[in-house]
Amino acid sequence: MYRKAYALFAFGLLLGLLLTACQPETIVETVEVEKEVVVTQEVEKEVIVTVEVEAPSEAEALTGVVRVGSWDSGEALEPFNNAIESFEAMYPNVEVQLEAVPQEYGTKLLAQMAAGAAPDVYMVGDGDVARYVADGVVEPLDQYIDGEDGLDTSVFYPAILEFGQIEGKTMLLTKDFSPLVTYYNKDFFKEAGLDFPTQDWTWDDLLDAALTLTVDANGNNAKSANFDPDNITRWGLQIPDHWGDNLWLRGILPLIYQNGGKVVSDDGTTTDGYMNSPETVEAVQWYVDLFKVHHVAPTREDVDAYAGVDMFQSGIVAMLWTGRWPLKDFQKNPQLNFGTMGLPAGPEGNANALCWAGFALYSESENKDAAWAFLKHIAAGDGAEDFARYAFTAVRPIAELQGLDTDPFDAHIVADLENVKPLPEFTNPVWNQCGETAFRENLETVFLEDVPVQEAMDNAVAQADACLKE
Repeated sequence: MYRKAYALFAFGLLLGLLLTACQPETIVETVEVEKEVVVTQEVEKEVIVTVEVEAPSEAEALTGVVRVGSWDSGEALEPFNNAIESFEAMYPNVEVQLEAVPQEYGTKLLAQMAAGAAPDVYMVGDGDVARYVADGVVEPLDQYIDGEDGLDTSVFYPAILEFGQIEGKTMLLTKDFSPLVTYYNKDFFKEAGLDFPTQDWTWDDLLDAALTLTVDANGNNAKSANFDPDNITRWGLQIPDHWGDNLWLRGILPLIYQNGGKVVSDDGTTTDGYMNSPETVEAVQWYVDLFKVHHVAPTREDVDAYAGVDMFQSGIVAMLWTGRWPLKDFQKNPQLNFGTMGLPAGPEGNANALCWAGFALYSESENKDAAWAFLKHIAAGDGAEDFARYAFTAVRPIAELQGLDTDPFDAHIVADLENVKPLPEFTNPVWNQCGETAFRENLETVFLEDVPVQEAMDNAVAQADACLKE
């Protein structure tokens, strides 16, 4: 309101100046004649005055409202509020409205899209990218990136930037993410006489350490002939820790990639020859053996028995394979002497997987230029610094400013970013209900019914492909 009133006042004042400048001006001249008689004459002259009006700046040229959709709540909204405040200071004629929907965010967003009334900028989880792109509700960003108000994408970690690129087009920019991380208890390693994990670690190194660090009630480790797998007091490795879910495909994917396997074709149309390939089956078998053969990892039942207990902080497991999210809590525990490392290399080298969230520009937005300016602000500009205080940033200069590349905990995580691989969720809008569901259900038969891994993966392929063809 105040901005509009000020603009009208300024326009009226300027118009008045222009009208006054174009009026005839009265000039008084004094002329001397004989006998010193003084005569006064009025002479009309037209004086043209040019008033230069400064064009509005790029920031002032952007106007209107930008709506922003988020599933965050509580403290997680603080970076949004801070970023909005700094953006509105830079763009005084734009109002940003934050629409936080902590419950049923996806359901509401789909309804808004169906009505053509979604937020101009909205958050997207990695499981929804393919669907939104296929539905045409995501605006391609390359025209803005390469435009006058462009963006130098070299500021992003290359592998993270690629997560927002679909079929060669940049469709989204990263909000935050987490790769998988190896955490290890330094005290347990020292007691066992083991060297700490390094970037050169392999599957064999991980298994050897896990066997040594897994201990039964009698003090025997898993390498001992007297080891009692039914009476374990400390496991060597909790993998993958996703709230005790050992069927979590995202946590198993790095092993599959590290062995040269995949779970779906690049075009997302079939899992046959991928989810049941020799490379994938071998990787899944290695994973299953950690539980059923070597007994170095707690099963779901074991984790449930310690419900509510952080098994790593409590010393019940010596190593942990999970995301970056517990790092800050671990650092607050003065009794926990721990380190971090990237994931070990498999037979075909290093690989990692991300948990990822991004920002999209709504294709039906009526204020795309202002929306792009805000999207750029929070993904790579000053607003991105606000988000970097709460989660891992995709912007390399910000990460370096935070010292993440040299931090004793984060440096190893940053170094492993170059090894992240694409997610199957990005290949097909129905991947989760088809591919992931089939993988989980059939892997569970391996644990509960002793179904051979090859047979289970063949069954998963049949189930997944039938669903993908529907």
